[in-house]
Amino acid sequence: MRQVIQSDAESGDGVGVNRSQAMHTFFRGLGSVCLGTLAGAGLGAVAFFTAEAVLTKQAEAAPAHTVAKTLKNEPKLSARQTILEANRYLIANGWRPAPEKKPTPEERRLASVALESLSVCSGTGVGFCRFDYRRGLQRLSVVTVPSEPGRRSVGRVDRWW
Repeated sequence: MRQVIQSDAESGDGVGVNRSQAMHTFFRGLGSVCLGTLAGAGLGAVAFFTAEAVLTKQAEAAPAHTVAKTLKNEPKLSARQTILEANRYLIANGWRPAPEKKPTPEERRLASVALESLSVCSGTGVGFCRFDYRRGLQRLSVVTVPSEPGRRSVGRVDRWW
């Protein structure tokens, strides 16, 4: 919306402007901007808090192993099953070993299994190992923890994505 402010100047110089009219026009425009900004901020806050509440409820309802990008026909793995059981199931259902990197001899020793799908094992902390698979364009990573913490032992499935 464009407004023209009438000048009180002598004809021809165009410098003088009625101050009260100018201030009125300025504050009326400022009020519209402020009102629009406040309304926008209010709607933004409502959207944020609504999304926050919905996402929190969804996250609480979701199983621990799920992630943002769910696989089509997600494999039916179980937390705490051995990687050997999980590997047999995956191979039988069309998944193929597809390690993202070649594990070192030390990582192979830590994993305690000779599966082609082994990508990496951490030698510290909990002792996670990751096994990677592929089926068509889908990729799957399975993370295990030792069945006997602190000792070389066959890993048990902890999570997958």
